[in-house]
Amino acid sequence: MLRGMRVRPAAKTTLAAAILAIAAGPATAATGGAGMSQPAPKRAASAPVVPPGPVLAPVASIPQLSAGVSFRKVSRRAVSAAALTYVSHARGPLQVRVDVVRIADGYSVFTDERTVQPETSQKVTWNGRAGNRLALDGRYQLRISLGTDAGASSAGATAPSGGGGAAPEAAAPPPGSASVRTFTFVGAVFPVRGPHDYGQGAAAFGAGRAGHVHQGQDVMAACGTPLVAARGGRVVMRAYQALAGNYVVIQDPITGQSNMYAHLRTPALVKRGQRVETGQPIGVVGETGDATACHLHFEIWTAPGWYRGGAPIDPLPTLKRWDRFS
Repeated sequence: MLRGMRVRPAAKTTLAAAILAIAAGPATAATGGAGMSQPAPKRAASAPVVPPGPVLAPVASIPQLSAGVSFRKVSRRAVSAAALTYVSHARGPLQVRVDVVRIADGYSVFTDERTVQPETSQKVTWNGRAGNRLALDGRYQLRISLGTDAGASSAGATAPSGGGGAAPEAAAPPPGSASVRTFTFVGAVFPVRGPHDYGQGAAAFGAGRAGHVHQGQDVMAACGTPLVAARGGRVVMRAYQALAGNYVVIQDPITGQSNMYAHLRTPALVKRGQRVETGQPIGVVGETGDATACHLHFEIWTAPGWYRGGAPIDPLPTLKRWDRFS
């Protein structure tokens, strides 16, 4: 398990807290020499939302606690991670447990339990992991409880986690815990932040090209449409190439996968070696390199990553899933 998740005092003997959440139709394009026509963009995606300030709300079922949340969202509907800072105003030491609970099965994908002293700020961070994997997309609750008698996690409890594997997770939080906020978690955001459509035929993954195979999916959008990092990570390549044009590759440390973005109008806004966050601007749609229409060429490579032993996979199902949230 991962351990460790802003706000003002409420009433006497209360706990104050705040969370900062870290959170188509037919089309064709040309990547690698296949000249196709550009269809009209079909739908729009919302831009990332500026995080609101802290909002305090008492936890009625636990008199000693007062809590509040503030989300940094990757879209209008979803967050990608969370941070919690809290202070105890009790007269003496207080044991506090924080859980991030997956509503679908009631399992805690993240637990932090510690004994805190009065008037001493505590910080806990959750980066979207369930064990050593990315948490499943879906609805979650933040829950807070006191003491360990009713709240100790079951050492051997397991449940399905992100990525399709099984990872150790805590049992359901104690019955006396209080839900501070329910939210939607997604591990990524759709990279094209404007009207877009999906390429087909020669623009799809696996299409044959002169001397090579199309290794990504083309997303049609007007030149100049903003692009953001679908998943945060480290920039492992930023360059220009005759086929890809201006391109950038970002390695995700949680999944081990790489995301590649090609045909940017100008060099990427991020530098090689830089750490970027989910939803961070990285450039704009263009048609540089071997392209005959404005679009994003997007690739997903399995772990250990882009030309590091991984392999390209069809990104279309993943793109469509991200598109539903973004």
